[in-house]
Amino acid sequence: MKRIRPFTLKAATTLILSTTTCLSQAPAAQPTPAPTTTQPQLITPAPPKPLPAFYRNLILLDPAHGGPDTGAHLPDNALEKDVTLAFAQRLRPALAAQGFTVVATRDSDPATGLTPDQRAGTANHTRPLACILIHATATGSGIHLASSSLTPLDDTATPSRALAWDSAQAPTLPMSLRLANEIGLALIDAHLPVILMRASVPPIDNVICPAIAIEVAPLSPSSGNTTAVTDAAYQQRIADAVANAVASFRTHNAPPPATRTTPGAPQ
Repeated sequence: MKRIRPFTLKAATTLILSTTTCLSQAPAAQPTPAPTTTQPQLITPAPPKPLPAFYRNLILLDPAHGGPDTGAHLPDNALEKDVTLAFAQRLRPALAAQGFTVVATRDSDPATGLTPDQRAGTANHTRPLACILIHATATGSGIHLASSSLTPLDDTATPSRALAWDSAQAPTLPMSLRLANEIGLALIDAHLPVILMRASVPPIDNVICPAIAIEVAPLSPSSGNTTAVTDAAYQQRIADAVANAVASFRTHNAPPPATRTTPGAPQ
């Protein structure tokens, strides 16, 4: 057997002592605390969410009818669905010239029609500053402007946690009435006869933004020839007046522009 070197034993002794010291200094195990009981806490319901903000430079156009839904049959074999689309196509560039971004529920004649709920869903999803429903008729004279016939909500009333679908327009109806007034004054300035009314034209009651229905009727002066709703110059006069009115409505009623915006997002 070989003789063990002293430094090897010394090293081994040091290792044992170190291990013993560590064990002796280890903390004693603590007893597990007994579970405590607490009184249940009442959860306070969250306050109602405010209505979503509108994009101040975004307008939605809703040309009525389309597809198999032709709407009214007008003189000279014109269909209401074609007249509403033609007027929307004139109103779009007039609004764009005022700095608006314009979206529409339809830009052509679809194979299948859109339901009122689909039209309202598009408006509520895009959150425009205003929704303009477009109709045409062979009766009356000039332009008929309709706001919802719902009762406006009292400003002091406690808002509901959820808007009822059939009365979603009620909270913004005061703004809709101001929009109708702006458009009515602009049409009068353009020497066009106008009638303001209250009527729940679908889907106006389901829209959460300011909304107005514009129904174009023939221009029938007391003397002279009647101008049909299909007349391009007549439609353009209406479109220019409406665009000016919506721009004025934005100035007086829309929230100020955001200081920081997401690139490409409408304001």
